[in-house]
Amino acid sequence: MASRKTYIILIVIVLIFGISMFLIFGLNNVKKDKYQSVIILGDNTTWVFNDKKWINLRNRTSIDKLNWKKYNVFQDNKEIGDYYLWHDDKWYAFDDKREAVVIDGTLLAYSANYKMDILDFNDTDVLDDTYINEVLKENNISTSSKFTSKYKVSIDFDNDGEEEDFYIISNAFPLDFESDYSFSIAFMVKNNTIYTLYNDVSTISSGLNACKPFYQAFIDTNNDNVHEVILSCGKFSADEQIDMLYQFINGEFKILISNQ
Repeated sequence: MASRKTYIILIVIVLIFGISMFLIFGLNNVKKDKYQSVIILGDNTTWVFNDKKWINLRNRTSIDKLNWKKYNVFQDNKEIGDYYLWHDDKWYAFDDKREAVVIDGTLLAYSANYKMDILDFNDTDVLDDTYINEVLKENNISTSSKFTSKYKVSIDFDNDGEEEDFYIISNAFPLDFESDYSFSIAFMVKNNTIYTLYNDVSTISSGLNACKPFYQAFIDTNNDNVHEVILSCGKFSADEQIDMLYQFINGEFKILISNQ
């Protein structure tokens, strides 16, 4: 009789353990498989994640289907609340009473069945050119080159407790100097190792036709506690910028989707 009770107790323990593991790990994986989201950046970029794929929405019919839905809205990477969005020539925000809400800064909004974490950040001056000079040499660019953009963003994008440095260097749009070549490079330094996101180097000066990159957002799009990077590239004479969503995986940055 005692051995039978022991057998039953062991079965119950195994069942409880199995259910607990499913709730901790299995259920989380099921939820991840069902993740759906919409990311809106500015007035020209709308990305949808569905069925484990990113889709770039460009046509009017698809975008109209997103109208009058509630989104988590950010202005210059700071959350300002949940609002309804409606798109015509641009995105407009409305509160629960359908009264217009003014958004002065860069619009970033999302709708998802999970909470996305979006980090606030600031650009800082580069006081040590060690890594910049290393990147310039690797691209056969003089370390005495002039810049129109040269800064870094220090942020813990992978939640490891230490900040990584994201650099931007560019000589695009040189209004007060001339150059025989052009370059725009974005890279990250982590544990003294350089990882490139964006590299556009030309031996011919592209002048005002170049594209100047900048960091738009650090956002956890898949709830894995590691932030993806939205890098944008602005052209001097074009209203529509290029937006790219990067993921850091297996030691390199890969583009998940762009608005092009």
